[in-house]
Amino acid sequence: MITLFTFIFFVIPVASYGETLRVGVPSTDQAPFIWRDQKNQFAGIYPDIVRLIGKRMGMDMHFVPLSQARLVKHFSIGEIDLEVGVSPRRQLRDSVADLSLFSEPFLTVNEVIIYRPALSFPVFILKDLAGKRIATVRGAAVPDYIKRDDLSNELQIAQRVHRGWNDIGLMKEALAIHYQRTLKLNYQISLPYESNPVSFRLHRDQIDWLEVMNNTIRDLKDEGAIEELICKYLCGKN
Repeated sequence: MITLFTFIFFVIPVASYGETLRVGVPSTDQAPFIWRDQKNQFAGIYPDIVRLIGKRMGMDMHFVPLSQARLVKHFSIGEIDLEVGVSPRRQLRDSVADLSLFSEPFLTVNEVIIYRPALSFPVFILKDLAGKRIATVRGAAVPDYIKRDDLSNELQIAQRVHRGWNDIGLMKEALAIHYQRTLKLNYQISLPYESNPVSFRLHRDQIDWLEVMNNTIRDLKDEGAIEELICKYLCGKN
């Protein structure tokens, strides 16, 4: 009995069940990825995946809504443990790279250029935007050759391009399509200029949870649970 107890004690992950991870999420509506429902609860792809993974890990996932810039700041000082929907490819040079551990990817997100219909040229690659003033999310990673107009979120980008306050903006394809359809915004959407697998960014102070999280993500992907959840939001009605 003592041997069995010792085995169970040491095989269970270092962190015990019932602990809490503080999950940094965007503070603004970014449907279908994340938004607040009528009960002021977080809904969408990211919250559902976070809750699913947390349930499997035996963790309480506490959502902390922040702007993009404040997400980076709070992560850097250890006030959030986890950031959802981060692309390792795009974050390698950011200010918290040394603090970042990335999980197994759970989704691929396309990045697109939106632009006013009045423009006489279609822009499909970032190099076409060199020297131009572009609406971007504050804190987001974009090439240095772009002159950026930093905004709080991608909804503001969509609205500004629609109103002609910016000619061009950079954002996620799913958000560009969602805002265009639901808010009847008038802009063109380019083909994806980049496709990024997205992961959880885990603070290095929580390294004991990384392997457990990766194993959980792999299991859920093998079961088709994550694909089924994502399809609920992106596949449309049959």
